[in-house]
Amino acid sequence: MSNPTVEIKGATGTVFLTGRFTFDVQKAFKEAVNPLLDNPAIRTIAIDLSAASYMDSAALGILLLVREKATTHGKQMALRNANPTVLPILKLVKFDRLFETS
Repeated sequence: MSNPTVEIKGATGTVFLTGRFTFDVQKAFKEAVNPLLDNPAIRTIAIDLSAASYMDSAALGILLLVREKATTHGKQMALRNANPTVLPILKLVKFDRLFETS
């Protein structure tokens, strides 16, 4: 995976992921997300998965940890634009019930 990019629009901070989302990119992902968690103007953290080609179990765990931190900070977390490769994984583990998805 290349380094995540971040875009802020209004009260939403979006993290764009490309390529393989695995444990190996945990540090880069956290470096992208942590400023959004700390920013009081951000109410929703969206993870854009349109260009993610793969997710492993570690990536799912990372998303759960960030969701927990977001809740602690009074923020919502959403998964956006899951492509046909990643969407079945999210549905299999019922993430569509844990996260706002679109």
